[in-house]
Amino acid sequence: LFDDIVFKHYSQYARDAILSAINLERNQEEQDRELLKDSVTVFVDLGYNIGENTAVKLRYYEQQLQQDIVKDAGNFYRRQATTWLREDSTSAYLVKCQKALDAETDRVKAYLHRSTLEHLVKKCYTELLKVHQSALLNKTTGLYYLLEEKQNEDLKRVHDLYSRYPQDLPPIGEMFRTQVQKEGKAIVKRTNEAKGKSQNDEKHVLVTDLITLHRHYDTVVRECFGHHQVFQKALKAAFESFINENDSVSKLLALYAHDVLKKGSKVTVENVEKTLDHVVFLYGYIRDKDVFDHDYQQLLQERLLKRKCSSEANERAMIAKLKSEAGYQWTNKLEGMFKDVGVSKNLTGLFKNFFNTEEKCGLTFNVNVCTHGFWPSTNYTSSKTPEALKMATDNFKEFYHRRYAEREIQWRMDMGEAEVLVRFNPKTEVRLSVSSYQMAFLLVFNKKKIVSFQDILDATGLKSDTTLQNHLLSLAHPKLGVLLKKPNSRTLDRKHKFQLNSNFKCKMRKITVPIINVIRHSVNPTVDPSIAIQRRCQMDAAIVRAMKTKKRMQHMELVNEVTAQLRARFSAQPGMIKKRIEHLIEQEYLERDPTARGVYKYLA
Repeated sequence: LFDDIVFKHYSQYARDAILSAINLERNQEEQDRELLKDSVTVFVDLGYNIGENTAVKLRYYEQQLQQDIVKDAGNFYRRQATTWLREDSTSAYLVKCQKALDAETDRVKAYLHRSTLEHLVKKCYTELLKVHQSALLNKTTGLYYLLEEKQNEDLKRVHDLYSRYPQDLPPIGEMFRTQVQKEGKAIVKRTNEAKGKSQNDEKHVLVTDLITLHRHYDTVVRECFGHHQVFQKALKAAFESFINENDSVSKLLALYAHDVLKKGSKVTVENVEKTLDHVVFLYGYIRDKDVFDHDYQQLLQERLLKRKCSSEANERAMIAKLKSEAGYQWTNKLEGMFKDVGVSKNLTGLFKNFFNTEEKCGLTFNVNVCTHGFWPSTNYTSSKTPEALKMATDNFKEFYHRRYAEREIQWRMDMGEAEVLVRFNPKTEVRLSVSSYQMAFLLVFNKKKIVSFQDILDATGLKSDTTLQNHLLSLAHPKLGVLLKKPNSRTLDRKHKFQLNSNFKCKMRKITVPIINVIRHSVNPTVDPSIAIQRRCQMDAAIVRAMKTKKRMQHMELVNEVTAQLRARFSAQPGMIKKRIEHLIEQEYLERDPTARGVYKYLA
């Protein structure tokens, strides 16, 4: 009876009154919320009284009142959005949108039915944010401006508002990627233009700038964008697009990590662990990871053998971080290097009990036993063991073979270091910290006062190369003057003469002799020869794997498959892959299909 006699006659007036009150409240005019709640309840309760189930009961409220409330809200905020967009900055607009959505949510909680919330908020969001997304974010005060000016609070508001409906986040992610890419390209361009103009004092500028950029935008992704996958992918895509434009990033990154982890380094960072995190992030973005791997391993060898690690904990933490990005195969070698150093310390202690070199040879003898396969492999020509060391090395070899009968020892003069007491004249005696090569050179002067370069080669059994020459010329460098060279030049000939500098003066009792690259390599290939060899082997293995699986493949299909397999390590060029295919055909792993051009068959 109530529905027929009362409600049908007055519901329109009640609905209009409710809508009018809501609009007045949106315009900051206070309303009687209790009265509004009672009025809305009439629509809800009537549906519950005449409906058979919950869906039908709510449908009465939805059709008679909720649809008009939602529609009215849409009209209101459509007008507001046009005005705000014209008059306000993006930041101010977002604040007003946030307040509007909060007000609508509060309104539902105060006097509307809870089922209205989803429909009402979505309508308001659509009119305020979705419809105007492109115009809003591309304003002069839009997203690019907020990113450039580091307006993190507003950036967080952008994400909080649009993340209500995640399908609207990709356009924001694309703008974010564009901005990061723009800033990154500017850093790379600035560094490339500065090449050759500085004195290399700022050798870490590119890496530190990239780390600063990554640290900032990684913080934005985590703290402003809720670490959402859209923005993680955008950050990764941006860095990958520009970081490989400078072909030296892999090497510079390895060198930077070395200086961060090295004892006595001039590189200072506030938080080593976080810095290493960013180094590993950049490592994940670089294309030629094998170049970084090669250089990092070489530099780790230097830190370990020369006892330059500032913190073993940091070194192991770095290896753990790299393992998560690079996998087990390579980092297993780094862990093996650490294990060798620990085992070597124990062996040295046990050897002192077996043969005391200080008592019997007058020298302190420490040995690092490096397992072949873990440590970087380099070409090395064996040399004569200096007479002063022969008793110690022979006894260590006997001691080692007693413990490990099936293992062979090769003494490496290119990896060690020594302290040598040099008496230049009766009044000058200085302890020099030198390389093993330099120790061997200096010991020659125990027998002769003046020697030629050929005499040194004959006495040590070494062969002349660029590295060896630099070790010798560093001793004769005018800034140091341990040796005198005749003629006094930067070049080195087998007839050139050397002698100890009897007029050598130094206030310090101990000095370290640096290795100076007086003579530079005549060829400086883009890719280290050892890396090039490794890449060829990896391409061969990838080709064989692909062909063994499919038995028969077209040329481009095979090239694409090999490229995909090796993408995580380096960028394999189609030309190089073609050469390796030709090589494997010669080796009879593959053959050309005589019936189809450009098709290869696997030979079992």
